[in-house]
Amino acid sequence: MKKSIIISTFAALAIVSTSCNPDLLNIPQMGVTGEETFYVTDEDCEQATAAVYNASRKVLTGKPSIGSYENAFFLKNLLSDDIRTGSTRTDQTNLQQIWEMHLVTTNDWFRIIYDEYYSSIYLANLVLEKFNPEDSEIKARNIAECRGLRALSYYDLVTLWGRVPLVTKVLKTADEFQVENTEIAEIWKFIEDELNDIIKGGKLTQRQGIGDKNGSARFTIDAARTLLGKAYMYQGKYAEAKTVLTDVIKSGNFDLISDITTFYHPQANGCEEYVYEHVRHYDMSTAYDQDGWHGILWNWPFALGFNMGSDAKNFYKFNAQGYSQCQVPKDLYDAFVAEEGVDGMRVNAWIVPITKFPEIGIGMAAEKTYYNSEGYLRLKWLASTDDENVSMWHANQSNTPVFKYDDVLLLAAEACVQTGDNSTALKYVNKVRARVNLAPISDINMDIIKKERRLELAMDGVRFQDLKRWGDAPKVLAEKSKMLPYLTVSPDPSNDPNDATYHSWKYSFKVEYKPNDYDDHSWTAGRDDYLPFPQNEIDVNKKLQQNPGY
Repeated sequence: MKKSIIISTFAALAIVSTSCNPDLLNIPQMGVTGEETFYVTDEDCEQATAAVYNASRKVLTGKPSIGSYENAFFLKNLLSDDIRTGSTRTDQTNLQQIWEMHLVTTNDWFRIIYDEYYSSIYLANLVLEKFNPEDSEIKARNIAECRGLRALSYYDLVTLWGRVPLVTKVLKTADEFQVENTEIAEIWKFIEDELNDIIKGGKLTQRQGIGDKNGSARFTIDAARTLLGKAYMYQGKYAEAKTVLTDVIKSGNFDLISDITTFYHPQANGCEEYVYEHVRHYDMSTAYDQDGWHGILWNWPFALGFNMGSDAKNFYKFNAQGYSQCQVPKDLYDAFVAEEGVDGMRVNAWIVPITKFPEIGIGMAAEKTYYNSEGYLRLKWLASTDDENVSMWHANQSNTPVFKYDDVLLLAAEACVQTGDNSTALKYVNKVRARVNLAPISDINMDIIKKERRLELAMDGVRFQDLKRWGDAPKVLAEKSKMLPYLTVSPDPSNDPNDATYHSWKYSFKVEYKPNDYDDHSWTAGRDDYLPFPQNEIDVNKKLQQNPGY
């Protein structure tokens, strides 16, 4: 998977075509017109903006090629305590090292993801330089959207890497590619100014009520408000966050869906809970341009000993391939059970204990030991055979939510608690709880907010940034990978080989914990506040200073 050519992030960028659904984005695909005659018409602007959407989607959920698994959604999950890796410790070592927090500057995931953020920024800067918003309403809208998408990239960059270079123009010369670190306060000001300006500018589209299934496909005014609210929350500007997040809630354009099992599946595409989503569609003629979840890597370990019984697909439409690089930690499962019981709606929708094998219809013919597993399997965002082309693990037609309304409600509740408005905070939290049949609570504080966010947004890729902004990461992640679990599943000798359903089969389970041999496992004080800048960037951009501890 390592690339043989190392080039600067800022220098190696070019326009790419989009595979977004034209019915949802209303943006035609890029043609083959030369650059000297391209950047003229409204249609040209739509096409150039589509390239920005495509690049933004790619950095979040993966690039369009088999074997290229790097994406920011998994990166943020791997850095948190929401998931564990799996398979074997020597499989996909880049992501294993990230999960264990053995963070090195040569990790390909850092290089590729960092590069893709700046690809999106480059393409946005190109639109802003080539088109004039005063020429037409279409150009003005597209330019506002590109500014929002650029701010989205900088939000992740500043929260993950810290003092990243702030690049707001197309870099053309070798000297211009030498860009210094920008102070964090300046980056936050840029994000705030950009979002406030496009919100007030009135050029962004707006979802037209909860029934508008296409309303979240573009970067709308409520997407900008949500991102601005997140930026304010990260900086502790709670009053400002409360105001802008309340605007999203009062818009009346969003609500919580009733069936939480449909998140990250086509059934939820365009739903009223997705404030902003990256769009895909099932088109085998462009299968390799659909990006996607690379389900074979993140699926259950059917390639490592799991077998589907004759009726297992009545439980879930599994694909009988996969390496299970995404396990659920026992403490997350226990947290769900403590809050809602073993039959709670969320825990049953999103997590399966391996002890339920007979009930599900999953069989194991021989004893097997699994690295980094404590015996809990993930259902949330587990690709099904209805979601993507099975033979390729591509052409995934599930839209990816970037912002969800449950996140908005809980952020607003937190902002209310921080500003003394507990009654409103309770209203928002109890709305989230009511959706999953939990009794309303009558008291609220930050500990309750933190618990609600961890459970409701489990495995959604927000936990790591939450832990950092709360200042909880050093404590919560202090022993994250200190001891590595190995789960051994042993079939009972009495199992009936003629039972093709596996419902009568029995197993014994044993988890052993072994010490991590990395000296820098788990959270390392003075280093892990920010990720390392990729070594190739340090080598090429001589003005870029490495983060402390690397």
